Amino acid sequence: MRLLYLHYGPQSGVTSAVARILATKGLELTLANPTEGFLWKLREGSRLPNPRPAALRAFAEAVRRHRGAWKAYWVHTPWAFDHLSSVAAEAVRRARPDAVLQAGVLFGPGLPSERPYHLYVDHTRAIAERYVPLPGLAPPLPPDPGWRAREEAVYRGARSIFSMSAFAARSLAMDYGVDPARVFVVGAGPVVAPVSPPPMRDPDRDPAILFVGRSFASKGGPDLLEAFQLVRRACPRAALWIVSQDTPARLPTGAIFHGTLGPGALASLYARAAVFALPTLREAFGLAFLEAMASGLPVVGTSIEAIPEIVADGETGILVPPRDPPALAEACTALLRDPARARRMGEAGRARVAERFGWERVAERMLAVLDPRAASGEEASVAPAG
Repeated sequence: MRLLYLHYGPQSGVTSAVARILATKGLELTLANPTEGFLWKLREGSRLPNPRPAALRAFAEAVRRHRGAWKAYWVHTPWAFDHLSSVAAEAVRRARPDAVLQAGVLFGPGLPSERPYHLYVDHTRAIAERYVPLPGLAPPLPPDPGWRAREEAVYRGARSIFSMSAFAARSLAMDYGVDPARVFVVGAGPVVAPVSPPPMRDPDRDPAILFVGRSFASKGGPDLLEAFQLVRRACPRAALWIVSQDTPARLPTGAIFHGTLGPGALASLYARAAVFALPTLREAFGLAFLEAMASGLPVVGTSIEAIPEIVADGETGILVPPRDPPALAEACTALLRDPARARRMGEAGRARVAERFGWERVAERMLAVLDPRAASGEEASVAPAG
């Protein structure tokens, strides 16, 4: 089967993970990124706005619609959608695949599409429009009938939709009227592989809380800094390790900023920390939770969006309300003070990831729909959402 995978960049490692595992299943895979070169040009290591007319048109529309938040929503305008869709359609014509797998709905594969297509989504615009405005975060996407009409047309034209979560699957049905029989919850997997063999004894782990989030503010980093100061009163030896592309303005005593790390260095921190904490305020799915759980870490997260599907509250971790530093501090402190409980939760998390998640399972669940002849074994059975 010849499959064209339309994507929009690395997606925190999702693109390479999906491509790698599908290629191992015998598919003849071609990749294309319609957004490549659209937003930015690389020049001597710098990222500069792309001066091409198409990109400038999208920039002007984003500024008009979103003002100071234009950068976050440059591709979230009807004009950008139409332009990127034309690029995607050309990629389909060149590749002439048997089918198309598209990541997300920042564009369409050409409407009507020349080939049957399937979608792999983690979110919808309707979810983003319902976000509550929060200080320090980009404002929620405003309602845009033009964009929503285009998005809905892509959903309705898809032969099937693979969703990372039941949360996103429900939005497809409720917000866009997609038939649940065409939506399949396939999950996701950890991008950073755990250290092998994993640490099995409490002394192998430092009394450290690990935070991993590219966007420090939207992942709840400021709340964790506030909570950590409360943790240090109860656990003076506690440390906070921050992995993020955003540098916090001020670090409390005991906090260390690591910047961004490669997979090996990050896996080492997962193996050494005692607790993983990500009090995120907006979360399309939550791959970092899977990585932490696969590494045997108990996790502390917020009870929003798809996170309760990943973290079994009280079993593999503790879920707290968003924007609640005292509750966050209490959860982290409880796990630092009770290593035996933390170890039990970590082992339960490792087992949960092994049983329910992983890219091998994602591929098998997709193949059961894309090409049932190529799927094999028990995992080839996948039920529609709803």
